[in-house]
Amino acid sequence: MDTQLTGPWRIAPDVVLLPLIEPVAAGYAHTNSMVITGREPVIVDTGAAGHRDRWTEDVFSVVEPRDVRWIFLSHDDPDHAGNLEVALEMCPDATLVTGSPPRPGRGFTPPPGRTQRIADDESFDAGDRRLTAVRPPLYDAPATRGLYDDRSGVYWAADCFGAEAPVATADAGDLPLEDYLEAVRGFGAELSPWHRWLDPGAFGRHVDRLAAMEIIAIASAHGPTATGDRVARVIDAVRGLAGAPGPAANPAR
Repeated sequence: MDTQLTGPWRIAPDVVLLPLIEPVAAGYAHTNSMVITGREPVIVDTGAAGHRDRWTEDVFSVVEPRDVRWIFLSHDDPDHAGNLEVALEMCPDATLVTGSPPRPGRGFTPPPGRTQRIADDESFDAGDRRLTAVRPPLYDAPATRGLYDDRSGVYWAADCFGAEAPVATADAGDLPLEDYLEAVRGFGAELSPWHRWLDPGAFGRHVDRLAAMEIIAIASAHGPTATGDRVARVIDAVRGLAGAPGPAANPAR
């Protein structure tokens, strides 16, 4: 399968999306990461190991490895943590921030003294901004944390707001609105059973929280980025998945 790369895309003055897009049966799938290029640069998720060469090329075209101070890991699934070990090796001054360090059997244990645990609603300072862990409404791993940058207004949603797009684009604005929202609904329906298993009432609270935040862009690891008036529209589209059917829940995941 050929991997398509659109190149780093600055979605805010100090936030760069690293889109990695490849063709699938239904269109194009994303395995995205992000870099916050502030006073204390932050790498947000580390992509899949199979994309390592392209991922490292993109990341370190945006920021010098020795300048990176933080690596935020939304959760330890292989398509989010696949290059974590490499990132920590190349960025010796970076601290890993995550809701849960990689689990045994995932192939990597973070170096001692370089991991900071973060709970939902907790924040950490990255020099010129405050970054807050905000759990997305939909997720497929219980320890998932999204990340909100209060300076730029960008929200990293991990698996939520993903979409298989009919064209290879990182910008949701390139797609007809209804086509984009329907793709987000289809992707989200596959994730929806997880929030019902953990706490049926949490879904609505998480959606309401995002709707009340000052978000200028929603970046997903698995879909185009929503900006402008599409932010509110895509939040409403996910809200409509409250009772969506999906695959059987698997609490052991």
